[in-house]
Amino acid sequence: MSRARPRRPSRRAPPPGLAEEERPFVHDEILHGIDAKKVKGLIDRGVLGAKQVFRVIPERTFNRRLAKREALKVPEADAIGRLLRVTEAAKKTFGDADFATKFLNLPNPALKNRIPMEMAKTDAGAREVEAILLHIAYGDYT
Repeated sequence: MSRARPRRPSRRAPPPGLAEEERPFVHDEILHGIDAKKVKGLIDRGVLGAKQVFRVIPERTFNRRLAKREALKVPEADAIGRLLRVTEAAKKTFGDADFATKFLNLPNPALKNRIPMEMAKTDAGAREVEAILLHIAYGDYT
């Protein structure tokens, strides 16, 4: 009688659109400072728009950190993590990166015609956007 071997946990690839670099940064990464070059890579790959990044970190400051190979300060890194979190939530909700980008960059009646990515400048605003995305995900459009 042959015995079945216990299965090892599989190392599955992350779902599309959730590559490791695109996941929201975790607490320790933010505290230690995120390398500006990493954020530049997110911009280059289209995960975050330069305009979005420059809403939370002035362009001149970002370029200076990039040129000096500096890490972002904690509030800057936290803001980038927040933008990633909202972006990933929209991608998961809609299942379409292009549609998620449109949703995040257009005025939304459920948010009093405010633009979701502009609201994500603050944690409270990001939470409102995430709440709307949860309502949409569960079919509650009221």
